[in-house]
Parts: sequence; C-alpha cells; structure tokens
Amino acid sequence: MSRADDLCVITSAHSVMEAAPIVAALERAGIKAMTGNAASATAIPEAMGEVEILVANHDAPRAHTLLELIEEHGVDVDWSQVDVGQPEE
Repeated sequence: MSRADDLCVITSAHSVMEAAPIVAALERAGIKAMTGNAASATAIPEAMGEVEILVANHDAPRAHTLLELIEEHGVDVDWSQVDVGQPEE
C-alpha cells in the first residue's frame, strides 16, 4: 500500500489506541490496513481530529463487511470461523 490514490478510508477512530485493535483485526483477516492522521492525534490527544483507518481500494468491500462484524461482536471475533471471501490480488 504505497500509493495514496490506491487507498480509501473505511472508518476512523478517536485515538491511535482505539484504531489499533481494528487495524489488527483487519490484518488477521488478511486485509492490509494502516492508520492515517495518527501523528496529529498522538501529539495532542485532546485535539480535534480522528485517526483514519485505511485499506487498499480493492479490499474495501471485505473490510466494510468485517467492520460490520466488529461493530456487532467486538474485535474479539474468532476470524478463523468467519467466511469473508477470498482476498483479491
């Protein structure tokens, strides 16, 4: 995931600590994910702004499906039991 135009924001979090388990859950499911805007959120935690969670455009549909599961069940989903389809290459 090196080109910014190949990435899309799938959600945002209020802090890096809130974003980290979401990114980890996506990556456990085989979706490369990263945070954006993290530097400003870390430097001044009380500042307005959010940490964006980014994935490759081609992974966005799967990532949105996983986010729905995360919202429904939390980040402690047993991903080995969830069928989210095959990763696109």
